[in-house]
Parts: sequence; C-alpha cells; structure tokens
Amino acid sequence: MKHFIKITFILLVFFFVITNVFAQTPMERGERFNPEFSTLSGKLRADSLNCELVGGWFSGPCYTAFVDSTKDTLAFIGDGGYLKILSVSDPTSPVLLSKFRCPSVVEDIYVEDTLVYVADFYEGLRIINAANPINPVEIGFCDTRDEAVDVYVVDSLAYIADQYRGLCIINVKDPTNPEEIGFYDTGGYAYGVHVIDSLAYVADGYSGLRIINISDPTNPYEIGLCDTLEKANEIQVVDSLAYVADDHSGLRIINVSDPTNPEEIGRCDGIGRAYDVCVIDSLAYVASELAGLRVVNVADPANPEEIGFCDTDGFSSGVYVLDSLAYVASHYNGVRIMNVSDPTDPAEIGLYYTGGRANGVFVVDSLVYVAEGYSGLRIIDVADHTNPEEVGSYDTPGYANNVHVVDSLAYVVDGYVGLRIINISDPTSPEEIGYGFVPGEGYDVYVVDSFAYVAENSEGLYIINVSDPTNTTLTGICTTGGLANSVYVVDSLVYIGDDWEGFCIINAADPSNPTVIEQYDSIDYAYGVYVVDSLLYVSYLDGLRVFNVTDPTDPTEIGFCGEVGYGYDVYVVDDLVYIACPYGGLSVVSVSDPTHPVEVGFYDTGDRAWGVHVLNSLAYVVDENDGLYIIKYTGGGSGIEENKIVVEGVSLLNVNSGINIQFSLTESKKVKVEIYNILGQRMGKLMDGVSPTGMYNLKWNGNNGIYFVRVEIGDKVYRKKAIILR
Repeated sequence: MKHFIKITFILLVFFFVITNVFAQTPMERGERFNPEFSTLSGKLRADSLNCELVGGWFSGPCYTAFVDSTKDTLAFIGDGGYLKILSVSDPTSPVLLSKFRCPSVVEDIYVEDTLVYVADFYEGLRIINAANPINPVEIGFCDTRDEAVDVYVVDSLAYIADQYRGLCIINVKDPTNPEEIGFYDTGGYAYGVHVIDSLAYVADGYSGLRIINISDPTNPYEIGLCDTLEKANEIQVVDSLAYVADDHSGLRIINVSDPTNPEEIGRCDGIGRAYDVCVIDSLAYVASELAGLRVVNVADPANPEEIGFCDTDGFSSGVYVLDSLAYVASHYNGVRIMNVSDPTDPAEIGLYYTGGRANGVFVVDSLVYVAEGYSGLRIIDVADHTNPEEVGSYDTPGYANNVHVVDSLAYVVDGYVGLRIINISDPTSPEEIGYGFVPGEGYDVYVVDSFAYVAENSEGLYIINVSDPTNTTLTGICTTGGLANSVYVVDSLVYIGDDWEGFCIINAADPSNPTVIEQYDSIDYAYGVYVVDSLLYVSYLDGLRVFNVTDPTDPTEIGFCGEVGYGYDVYVVDDLVYIACPYGGLSVVSVSDPTHPVEVGFYDTGDRAWGVHVLNSLAYVVDENDGLYIIKYTGGGSGIEENKIVVEGVSLLNVNSGINIQFSLTESKKVKVEIYNILGQRMGKLMDGVSPTGMYNLKWNGNNGIYFVRVEIGDKVYRKKAIILR
C-alpha cells in the first residue's frame, strides 16, 4: 500500500484472514483444530457487571457422540452449546429426551455410570449427573485454563486434552468438587487423549504422538514420542498399537509395545482428512471430514486397507461404534447413525439434526432469523426470551452468511450460490420463491424498497432488482478495492466495509450505474458499517472508529475506541454501539460523545460472535458454534472497573506501537506472560515465576504483525489478540 513494510504486513494478514478465517470451507470462520485459532479465543477479562444473559438458543455443530455400552439405548451428543441425550432404542428414529446447556461448545463426551464428563472448550471440564436422562443436572466443573477438546476418564481421574496447555489431570473422586492435580505441557496442541494403565497417549497436533507416564498423576512426564506425518487429531490405543487420526495423512498405526521408542508400522492414506478413529476388533472406523465414514481393515497393521465407506453428507469430525452401529458426529449435519454389520457396505439408517455455524442475524418482533452456514436459515421464536424455540428452517443450497428481512420475505446471502429469497409468511414452513444472481461469494445484504444491495467478497457491490421476488434482475455492479463483507444503505448512498481497503462509499442514485465516491483506505481492515444521521460507525480489526460523513466524499475520523479490539458486526441504537467481536463476544460502547467513544459493557460469549441485532433493549448475538445469545445491557455505570478487580486488572494498551501489558497482584502468585505469533510460535516470554504483590507494566516491541498474548496468573489464564502496525 503506502510503503514496503505495510505491504508485507497486508500480505501476511490477508493470507491469514482470508484463507483461514473467511475462506468458505467446511470449517467456516474458525477451524476447530488449527493451533493458530486456539490462541485467538477469549479476552483478558470476564463479563462486565451490567451485561446479563437473558436467554438463548445455543444449538450448533455436532463434534462428538458417545453411546454407553451399559445404556445402549441412550446416545449423548454435542449440539453446539448443548449436551443432548437421545433415545436410540429405534436407531432409525432417534428421539430427544433432554438438553443441557453448557457454557461453551461441547467438544467431547465421556460417560461413566450416571455421570457425563464434557470437554467444554473454553469452559473446561463439566460434570453432569444423568441418572435421570430426562433431567440432567450439572454437579461439578473444573477450569482447565485453556481449551478442553477431549476427555477420557479412568477410575477417579479425568484426563483432558487442553490444546495449548497439553494434558490436564483432574481428580473427580468427588464429582461435586473436581480438582486439577497435575498437568504436562506436551509442546504442541493436545487434541486427543487415550489412557491405558499408567500411560496417557496424546494426539498432539503437529507434534504427533506423545506418551506420558502418569503413574504419579501429580507429576506426569513424557517417556516417548513419534512424529506423525501431519496433524494428530485423535488417538485410540488397543493392546500395543496406537491408531492415530492424522488429518491429511489419514490413519497412522504406531507400535507402542516399547513406549519409550514408539514406531510407525503402517498407514492408510487416501481416505481424506482423518479427524477421529474408533477401533473395534480388526476394523478401524475413521471420521474423515468431507470423505465421511471410512472403514479400514487393520487385521494386518503393517498393511491396513480401506474396505468400505459411507458419505455423511457433511463434515465428519467424530465417530463412536457400538455393536453393529456407528454414530458419526457430522458437524452441521448432526449425528448420522450407520449400520456397519457389513463393513464393506456401511449404510445410513438414522439421523438427528443439530445446528450449524451461526453467522448472521435479523430480528423482527418475536422472531429471530439466523443465517447458519450450511444449515441455511433457522427461525427462532423468542416470545419467551428465557426459552427460545426453533419454529422453522430452510436449508439453502449454499452457505448462509447473512440475512435481511422485509415484510414476509427473508433475503439470504448464500455464499457462492447467490441471493435466496424465502417466503416466511408462515415461519413454520418457509419456502424459497426467488433467486438473485451473484457471481462470487455474497457476505451481506441490505434491502431497501425494490432493491437488494449485496456485498460480494471479490468484486464489491451488486444491486439486484427484487420488485418481483420471483423474477429478479441484476441492475448494477460497482467494484470496490478490497473484500466487501458488509453493507449499509442510506438514501442513495451505500456504505461498504471493504476489509483490507478500509471502507467504501458508493453513490447509487442511479442503481444501474453505482459509482465509488470515496475509498477510505487510510486505515485497513474495516468490517461492520452502520450509519446514523451524519455519523458512520465502522468496526475495525483494532476497534471502533467514528467518522463524520456530512460530506461523503471527504469522511473525517472523529472518534476511536480501541478497548473492543477486533469487531466484526455493528449495530447502533441511540447513543450505544453494540459490536459482535469474534474473539471477545458482545461489546457495548457509549457514543454519547462521538469524539470520545467509551466501552461501557461486554459479555464474553461461549465461542466467536459474528453478528448482532438489537431490538427493544435486547442484543441478539450469533455466536458461530453455539447459536444465539440474548443479552441485556442494563446500564447504570460501566461495571468494568469493578470487574477488573475480579480478573486482577489485566489489560493491554498501546498495541499499535508495541504491546503493553498491565496487571496487578493482590498477593504473591506464579505469573507467566508469553507472546505468540499467528503460527502459534512463541516469540517472547516476559515473565515466568512467582511474583510479589504489586502493579506490573510489561512492554514487548516486535515487528509488524498479529500476536497473541497469554497471561497465566495462579490458576487463571487470560488471552488476547494484539496488532503491531507502525
């Protein structure tokens, strides 16, 4: 752009954001198993005291399924933020018995007797009593400090694959008071764990297989490792063989008879991206991303051979086999139940749909319309805010990125398959009645009068005449300089959040010939846009900016709020700006003085917030993997200063010129402060040891780029993203 250093930075961020965050793949907007995304989560604070959760619909992708052999008529599955218990006495028609809302995303489940152990991503280990499967009750939890993605229970110990932090060992003898007694930093990203006798086998991402001696669970130590070819996602050990689901390199079979010297003896590749494996007798069942369920004969472990497969019509991320049935967690397509009595020809016999990836939201009266990726449009009745219920859905053919509702029509931008127009006059039975052509990937839509304005990611603005929704026509196109991802229309002006080219203002007085009148690229990475009177509010990668657009050909920045960090969607009501922050949840900013916007509230959602809509003082926030949050900002002061005491005042300052980290200790505690780059590589360790009471101000000067700060104080871990751009 302006000079070489900035070009280098732009290319780095462009590659990272576009290929990993916004690329349309099955792991849309946030790869669950990529190490760079595991450090993006959370923030260096808890919820403010003036933002409260009113209710929500926490459905999302299914990552896991578990069937207890002693209760083979019950299946326990993850559905976004819900633990759901299904009756599968008739596997062709599973029936929901109950759902229990976990505070984050259900990543893995282990059932022992009447207790369900849930690896709950950001929220650690949750222990739920399901003695009455119709009324499960949480009885205990333990914060694992990072991101719990896998759980295995033996006797009175729960072993958690805690991503960055490695292996976490929790004493669950008293399930009402689980307590961490040991952990081991595996060096990579722990995604899976299996325990046999005194050894824990950890699938450690790009670090392969790690073997940990846990004979003394308070002091685990590594005794062996085997570097798999790709990324070890999950593991199962049978006798002296470890079976590793190794992503692009398929299934790896490792001899662990000598755990100090594990050695690969066989592999089966060409079966897609292996995410999970379940071994029964001489057969390995592999959940293999878009390749579905793959059945591999491992009778000769030196020469494993695929003998059967079944397409799950979705993203296969987990598998559990009991008797002749395989339960496949199929992400946005729920749980697929397959008959594998003939392993050469597995066949689907039943399914249970879960949610998808929540990207966009629009609210009208008591109905919330959610754009849910490959799950299409979901319609939620929120007449009772404390108990929202899905009343209708429409499975669009593409990937629903956002939705705008006018009267009885919902306009859905559906990824690469254009604009879908859906009749919602009967919300229980929505029906597509029209289609608008968009050649690239539609990201946002705004409808005014007879025109739909579509932000298309590669070209810019597409204007579609929808006066006859059954027969639309493309009226005009306007190419912007960046990647259009949001759109807002006022009179004849169209405002576009144009990503790495800032924002764009287009004159569409003649919709057949829209013209750019301002490409404001002085500041990069603009996402959400919202206009009130003569003020334009733009969410950027580094915070909220306020512009005076009285003269739209010459916008002037008048205010900035950096506390919110990376904001994606933005909605303005009176003097409050509500911002959906992918790595921070909902942020509320006061703009009573637009020259001095101040964050006055925040609520950290369970996953990554992409969209927000406000109606009647309630913020409806869609949160990628756990659906819809309904949040009320109560006002009455910020609530932030009081809350800083709770989290010991950790904060980031001046991240544009360098990273300043401030925190206070009210008592002597062990502190570790580390800086990571977007590849997950540690760039600096600023503190690591016991520190006395007092105020601390640390500074780290690095090169231009995106970094992630990890602060560990005692038994708490805080994370935040920072950008250096000089």
